[in-house]
Amino acid sequence: MATDSEELFDTTRGKLLLLLCRGPRTVNELMDELRLTDNAVRSQLVNLQLAGLVRPVGLRPGTRKPHVDYEATPKARQLFPTAYEPVLRTLVNVLQERLKPEETDALMREVVQRIFGAYIGELREREPDRRATELYEKLRGIAPGLAVVEGNGRMEVRACGCPLASVTASHPEVCNLLAAVLSELLGTQVRERCQREESPRCCFEVSMTDRE
Repeated sequence: MATDSEELFDTTRGKLLLLLCRGPRTVNELMDELRLTDNAVRSQLVNLQLAGLVRPVGLRPGTRKPHVDYEATPKARQLFPTAYEPVLRTLVNVLQERLKPEETDALMREVVQRIFGAYIGELREREPDRRATELYEKLRGIAPGLAVVEGNGRMEVRACGCPLASVTASHPEVCNLLAAVLSELLGTQVRERCQREESPRCCFEVSMTDRE
């Protein structure tokens, strides 16, 4: 299997892993989304299970028989680039040791703003929902595996993993900082809803109305 993330995600295996990173799926759902045959999907799943990258996680009721749900394993999520995490985690530790809390927050906020600025640039849309959609389209190009779920006047932007898992495990305030910067960028309220269990995943809830 390819180790380079760009090469991997261009393959059928990589696309299948991206779908499973976003959430459990059945063979039929994978067939529909990848436009593959039943045998092709099952063959990929067998190989990925043998490699420890995919696992069955439950059953869903079916017309004739239950359908098996599959998901990506924690090992699979390690395929996403995270080599810079130890350096960033150490940097945050040193900052907190040497600076006052408000100074650390201000410095980290500036870093996040510069990173977003470098990768995203200016957002052209004015309405919060359209700005959020524009932001998603830009982030999708640099962060494979993003998905959007809309409903009840909110948009949830979910990632199939967390690029800062080892950092946010000991510094969960980083997620709140990212939410604050996103709020400023989008002009609406953003809340972090990240998952910090066995398989960490980023999730941010974006309000579709102007911030009060």
